[in-house]
Amino acid sequence: MQEEMSIRYEGRDAADHEIDLNQLGISLQGFARILGVCGNFVETGKYNKQFDSLAVKVVAREPDEHHCYEVVAHIQGIMTSANFWSGTGGAVLTAVVAYVLSRRSSEEMKLLKDALDKSLANSAQMTERLISTIDKMAEALRPAARMATSPIDKTCNNIGIYANGAKISELDDKNKEYFSATTSIRFDRTKTYVGVFSELDTKTGSCKVSLSESDPRIQCEITDPIRSLPNNPYAMALASQAPISFLAKAEIDEDGVIAKLFISDLAPTTAAPPPAPAVNP
Repeated sequence: MQEEMSIRYEGRDAADHEIDLNQLGISLQGFARILGVCGNFVETGKYNKQFDSLAVKVVAREPDEHHCYEVVAHIQGIMTSANFWSGTGGAVLTAVVAYVLSRRSSEEMKLLKDALDKSLANSAQMTERLISTIDKMAEALRPAARMATSPIDKTCNNIGIYANGAKISELDDKNKEYFSATTSIRFDRTKTYVGVFSELDTKTGSCKVSLSESDPRIQCEITDPIRSLPNNPYAMALASQAPISFLAKAEIDEDGVIAKLFISDLAPTTAAPPPAPAVNP
């Protein structure tokens, strides 16, 4: 099954079927990420941060004639699984995209919750779990939304998003201001990670690690001073290609993806309790 959404750039240059090409390119990159990540969520029930490994594909097709500049996006791969969405995957996708592109007021949250309740046969526990995932996904997609709204006030007045001929979202200068008020880089708290090293410079601490077979290698820096000792655990893990647990603080990029790990120590392990002292008869 395929789902279709129409992106209409309205007003200013777009009213004459024209638009600044640079602004259009930036905006379409943002919409491609939003529709792809949201479509993948509906397809799999999971939030995938890696854009290149999504289970869906977003393509552009020739639009109908309207008094605007229009791009029609087809999200290919969306399924209406009776086991998960009760055959309403398209409606869920519409609700999720509208929520991600909104300023996430209490009213917009209620609309999303109602759509999930209807699709999940009022499973409150499942709805709450998915809302938590969608909120996390929406926050990570703020930079993409900032790109999507880039043409507003420059080459168009607003952007309308349509599904099945009905407008599901309208983006204006207030939406653009909301998505622009965001920081690009943040740091997560120190956590335990398990990964396999593929590169390591024991002098500088520079290295690369994969946290899973499907994820790309992540740039890391080991600040733990034992990295320079002969046969240290990091070097031994690299030589054996065995997974190793370590403590690290993650630098998160504007797409919500780990950009770099700063490794401070090996993760503590639970040691076996010491043997009980012998008792003299």
